[in-house]
Parts: sequence; structure tokens; C-alpha cells
Amino acid sequence: MAGNTRGKLKENFEGVHRNFNWSIKHLNKSLDLIAVQLMQLNPDEYKKESAEETEAALMTYSLYKGIKSLGIGIEALDGLAQKIYASI
Repeated sequence: MAGNTRGKLKENFEGVHRNFNWSIKHLNKSLDLIAVQLMQLNPDEYKKESAEETEAALMTYSLYKGIKSLGIGIEALDGLAQKIYASI
């Protein structure tokens, strides 16, 4: 355990980064679950030939789009936390 303020701050921001990674991991699992369910329930609408077409179709589903947007926001926050960590 770090004994000085700088070291403690670095430890805290390492924890922030790990928590963001954990969040992204679980959001991606959620996106996978939703995608599989949608493709099983309505393959004509969501199962496409290319990955790009599939992603575009999935983005029409509001829950999928919301979780995807949350992931983008968390990645942005993680980037900020990493910059703070690097500046300490």
C-alpha cells in the first residue's frame, strides 16, 4: 500500500480504471445477450450478411443502442481517468 498522497492517488486511479474495464466487459456481455436474443426472435430483421449491417440493424433496438452509448461514455471517462493517472 502506498504511503504518500501521490501513491494513494495513483492506486485510486488504477482502481477507477479496473472498474471501468469491469463495466465495459459486462456491457459487452449484455450486448451479446441482446443480439443473440434478437437474432433468434426475429432473424429476418437482425441477422444480416455483414457485421456492419448486423450492427446497424441492432442499433435500431433502443435497449441495445442505450447500452452501446453507455459503453462509449464509460470508455471516454476511462480515457480521462488514465490521463489523470499519467499526470500524477
